[in-house]
Amino acid sequence: MGLVVNNNVEGAGVHALIVGVSDYLNLPEAGEPSPDETWNLNKLSSPALSALKIFDFITTTGLRLPLKTVRLLLSPSPAEVQVEPRLANATPTRASRAAFSKLAAQWRTDASNNAEDMTFFYFAGHGTQRGSEDSVLMLDDFLTSDAPLNECFEMHNLKSGMAPTATRPNIALTQFYFVDACMDRNAKLRSFLNPVVPPVFGIELSGKDKRAAPLIYSTVDGAFALGRSRKPSHFAEALTRALNRGAEEPDEETGQWPVTATTIKNALDFYYTKNNLGTLVTMGSLVGSPVIRYLAGPPDIDIAVEVQPDSLGIPSAIGVLDQNNAAVPGCNPGAKTKFEFTVQAGVYRLEVNAGRLASNPFRSPPRPFMKPALKPWTHNLSQFLKPSI
Repeated sequence: MGLVVNNNVEGAGVHALIVGVSDYLNLPEAGEPSPDETWNLNKLSSPALSALKIFDFITTTGLRLPLKTVRLLLSPSPAEVQVEPRLANATPTRASRAAFSKLAAQWRTDASNNAEDMTFFYFAGHGTQRGSEDSVLMLDDFLTSDAPLNECFEMHNLKSGMAPTATRPNIALTQFYFVDACMDRNAKLRSFLNPVVPPVFGIELSGKDKRAAPLIYSTVDGAFALGRSRKPSHFAEALTRALNRGAEEPDEETGQWPVTATTIKNALDFYYTKNNLGTLVTMGSLVGSPVIRYLAGPPDIDIAVEVQPDSLGIPSAIGVLDQNNAAVPGCNPGAKTKFEFTVQAGVYRLEVNAGRLASNPFRSPPRPFMKPALKPWTHNLSQFLKPSI
């Protein structure tokens, strides 16, 4: 049930559990009124697509270690199936609380054999917050029983249950958790006295927790997540981009570029800010800066350039040179004074040839670009222009 990758891997590998819940059985359709009885929540049309996007990435591009197992649990909406027909038969069962509990137990068992293994967890769907670092995530049969949170799970319980203990001394010590859900405090919670969430795991006493186990939420405490109708969420889009590009400096010994929990957060925040999404991601429980994957070479980064003044005379040509003074092809085909381009991380300089320059060409000092910058790379050439007549 839900085990879609089961590789015979020698040595360390990755065990992944990916969940996407859109078609909530007891919630009204998207766009319909949602009364207090259904917690003012609606069905969604993004989480299953988001989870599938993450699944596709780790099964095709890969992580630092080879995949050993991947468990996928989806409840797609009809709208998502229209967009991506694979969702109709992607998993043999829906993302109910019972199915999730069973897969989570299997996931933990598989991850308990080699401390050098890595785990990867991703959830997309509805969520709420009862207090600081007390997130409750909702499965597709949410509100089936009278107990309001029976068909949910606590992120804290799931993560605590993955700690090394006397009965699981060899559980994977590198663990990544990604949660794409709202972290607002749903007003309906005030109607109940200490509503209980059934545990997924019984929490055993343990000694020193040596895990590197970052947990990244798609939004800040008290805020709403940013789903997109019939498309993967902004968080899923940004996360795959971060996994592809989110390295900031090469390893001194190997020359590879590590993507770590810290560089992922930086890349996610850059995406959110650049796209004016109005929030940032939240990261907690970081011990060290574990590497999730390596890039073979420098990552692609986005650079914005602004040259002042706007009018530089005719003819004019504005371009970018690499560290060998070779022109970067196609970065500014229209000789604009404001432009953006994508290039591999490295050292670059601006070159300007213009009719109003007293001396051509102007070349800026070399500047290293190891990660994208929100502010444009600005050059004011007023002092280098010919005197006005």
